[in-house]
Amino acid sequence: MVRKETRKDSLLRLISDIGGEATREQINTKVPKYWELSNEELEIEKGVEKPLYWHRVAGVCQSLKDRDGYLENPRRGVWKVTEAGKKHLSSMRYRPFPSNQKPPPPIGDLPLCKKLRETQRNSEKPSIFEEALVEAFNALGFSAKQIGGRDEPDVFINDKFNIILDAKTTKEGVISERYINFDAMDRYKESEKYQAKHIGVVAPGFSDGYIRETAKKRGIILIETESICKMLQNHVIYPYELDRIVEILFESGKSIITPNDIPPSTIDQEKLIDIVAKTITILKNFEKANIPTFSANNIRIALLGQGVNYDVDEIENALKFLSVVPFNILQMQNDEYSLTGDIESILKKVGLLLQAFSKIGR
Repeated sequence: MVRKETRKDSLLRLISDIGGEATREQINTKVPKYWELSNEELEIEKGVEKPLYWHRVAGVCQSLKDRDGYLENPRRGVWKVTEAGKKHLSSMRYRPFPSNQKPPPPIGDLPLCKKLRETQRNSEKPSIFEEALVEAFNALGFSAKQIGGRDEPDVFINDKFNIILDAKTTKEGVISERYINFDAMDRYKESEKYQAKHIGVVAPGFSDGYIRETAKKRGIILIETESICKMLQNHVIYPYELDRIVEILFESGKSIITPNDIPPSTIDQEKLIDIVAKTITILKNFEKANIPTFSANNIRIALLGQGVNYDVDEIENALKFLSVVPFNILQMQNDEYSLTGDIESILKKVGLLLQAFSKIGR
């Protein structure tokens, strides 16, 4: 009889999926995908402005360290899977990354996303969060530049969009109305220098109440940092058009943008699904033939043998798609991919995900 996975097991698997080492914030962000959380655990605690489950995650991590020896705490705010933890994962039939190789950053956790997450908590040097936002929007294809200074916006994107971004940092939790100078935001709209069409405030999160009501009344968009991260992750797989990004962030009619408001960037989903389905068939053949690693070109050659012709870039996009949440069935090392488990278990996982999605759609 297979032992049911506990919360400890799930948390250990989460950290291993990230790469074997993760910050407290990275872990808390992903926990809802690994734990079945109650409505009470999702509620924001007054005073600390964090979901209740954050405390429970901290307690489980501490127990995994002190009681089980499966985690270690090499530096403040960071948890790392120990050798004992890796052995425990192996006993669960989880295939961790080879211990003699340094795991690459998961495709879903881009270095730029890591930079955004870290700098948004550096309230002593807020300018480095502004710099990270400039880098992020330039990566998305805009011409962003840092302004800063007294009575000046933090970031300005001219192009044809005239977007102003205000970057807000906080050591923990979310920001409240006292962080934002709404009157200054209004001046940016009236200024001949900027003539801002869109104004956004980017921060780790926003408290309930006045800040949201005022932002909505004044036409200012509140954008969670994780939304920018999700957009960057999607952009790697299929690039967004600039107009589409503006539409998502500033023209959706919403006053606050969360990761749930960021749609996939692909414009040809039917084609992507077709390539993914055919690729999975090839992966089954590779496993039978004991081929542990493969590239997009290997997949293309195999598909050509079946009379199917796709570009290498299209297949690469499909492989990246299978490497990120919610699937995570592939991992990449040295420009080659490998399965994260046996193919039958993977197909079962995909099937369960599809069943779940179909129920949500009813």
